[in-house]
Amino acid sequence: MPWWTWAALVFFGAAVLAAAVLVVLALLGMRRLAKTGAQVEAGLEDLARKSEELEARLAHADERAQLVERKLAHLDGSLERLSVLTWALGDVSRAVSDLRSTVMLRK
Repeated sequence: MPWWTWAALVFFGAAVLAAAVLVVLALLGMRRLAKTGAQVEAGLEDLARKSEELEARLAHADERAQLVERKLAHLDGSLERLSVLTWALGDVSRAVSDLRSTVMLRK
């Protein structure tokens, strides 16, 4: 056999070996990519679950905020009534004081 045949066979063997190495590296990369995809999927599912929990907590907080607003409105009304009653009590105590002083002066 001539030398160029041996050179061609060595070149062909090296090319096949290089291709085999590239295929093995590509398969390992695909496995790693599949694992990463599974991890991303699990992370997205966890994120979706946490998002749903957060939405539920936000709805509950909104309900509580509405309850607080209603109670604050009721408290404001009670405070207004209290201020009117305090003003009226002051007027009555002044009237009683004036009446006492008038009665005391007549004796």
